[in-house]
Amino acid sequence: QKVALEGCINDSDTFISLLTEEFGYAITDIRQLRDDHPQGMPTKKNIAAALRWLVKGASAGDHLFFHYSGHGSQQRDTDGDEMDGKDETIVPCDYQHNGMLSDDDLRNILVVGLPEGVRLTVILDCCHSGTALDLPYKVRVAEGGLVDVKKKLPHQMKVVSPADVVMLSGCKDTQTSADAGVGLAGNTQPAGAMTT
Repeated sequence: QKVALEGCINDSDTFISLLTEEFGYAITDIRQLRDDHPQGMPTKKNIAAALRWLVKGASAGDHLFFHYSGHGSQQRDTDGDEMDGKDETIVPCDYQHNGMLSDDDLRNILVVGLPEGVRLTVILDCCHSGTALDLPYKVRVAEGGLVDVKKKLPHQMKVVSPADVVMLSGCKDTQTSADAGVGLAGNTQPAGAMTT
């Protein structure tokens, strides 16, 4: 398959191990979609359902975690909230028939309804993911450790969630990502460049 990535499943397994072994998450509290499990394929419908499951009933003190390793892309912005005219997207395995999940979709499902006191951490190891949740602040760490913080202008901000939401992305909106082959960063299996 022309668009196949080698490291996504390994990345997902790595994060499940990290969450369960280092941070005490129960395996029963984790949902994993992967394209080698017919009953858990990362279709648009299944991804959206898993994201809704993640945030359903969230309350103060909960720490939610979403990791995505796969294809990211862009599509035409339809609601005028993107300065570059493009929405960032994640690409489900059935995107050719059912479309992609846009940053607007991700924000509406994951962020908008979260109550105060909930922490959501999102890691996106995919192309074009820099502002994939359309959060009000954008932080970039430059060489030498210099930190650049930008806040959106009031007319650019959507509804601000009272929850504590942090997103780490592997790329700027204008960049592409890649698999890291075996041995590239000491890894013994293919992995996403960010996750490695």
